[in-house]
Amino acid sequence: MKYYKQGQFLCYIGTWIPFVILVTIFLYFYVVYVQTYLLPRIRSEYIERPVVEINTYLIQLIHINDYVFSNSTVVITILLHTLLILFLITLIRVVITLPGRVPQEWLNKVEGEINKMIENEENMINFHKKGSQTSTSFSSEIDDEQRLQLNIKARLELIDKSGHRFCKNCQSFKPKRCHHCRQCKTCWLKMDHHCQWLNNCIGYNNYKLFINLLCYSWLLISFIMITYSRCYYDTLNSFSSDSKLFLVSFTFLYCCFLWILLTAFTLFHLWAIKSNITTLEYCENKPRQPLQKSALENFVEVFGINPLIWFLPIQPNTKPILD
Repeated sequence: MKYYKQGQFLCYIGTWIPFVILVTIFLYFYVVYVQTYLLPRIRSEYIERPVVEINTYLIQLIHINDYVFSNSTVVITILLHTLLILFLITLIRVVITLPGRVPQEWLNKVEGEINKMIENEENMINFHKKGSQTSTSFSSEIDDEQRLQLNIKARLELIDKSGHRFCKNCQSFKPKRCHHCRQCKTCWLKMDHHCQWLNNCIGYNNYKLFINLLCYSWLLISFIMITYSRCYYDTLNSFSSDSKLFLVSFTFLYCCFLWILLTAFTLFHLWAIKSNITTLEYCENKPRQPLQKSALENFVEVFGINPLIWFLPIQPNTKPILD
């Protein structure tokens, strides 16, 4: 109730609206495809087979529906549901997988470097003060204000020397290619973008799953578009009702439109993997240091070294490049 009064609960619910729309779109395609194409195709491929049933008391003639499916119908049904299951599994995994926070070990290492630099500066100041003070002068120990100034100075020097960046929102250092998400209010490793449709950031730990999701979506839409074209053609050339003609035509044309968008989006991310660049880095106008890696090395960095999981919704166990 507290979050509801402050409006935060409604904002949280609103962040899931694009995800609900995405699921509804694919559910719409599946229902219309099954109702207007797959089920009529299945019903047309069975015959009634008369069978004489003999028991102790009577002999009766019954009819048994004998389904004789063609190979194409079996292949279409299996491929459709295989792609759909892979799509749903990957969709859930992308939504619930965090992009990857900055490791605490790396933060401890950076803090250790800062503390070392502060200690060196303190020793230097104490050495100069001891050499210049008399027996009645002030204490040689530095005060809290000087220590604070040394802390700030050490952080600035560390940024200049090592190239580490400092996040003003999180008040902590972040590695290269790490960005702060304003929606998530967190710094993510190798952040690519914040996807409103998935209500999650896409980064180091779920980028491979995101690419798998794009590929499964493209294959599913392509499969529906190719197989449904026959239904669209038959509906246009038959005396179908206006409602069915509108439903089939709208579904097929909308499927073609989504196929064009998914093709462009998927090709862009495949090019980004080849070039070892994220969406944020592509949109930035800042000069970027080139990474001397081959296309295969860039591919392996995202998908891992095991080819068996490249096309499955499984995240490879790789270590992030922090420095």
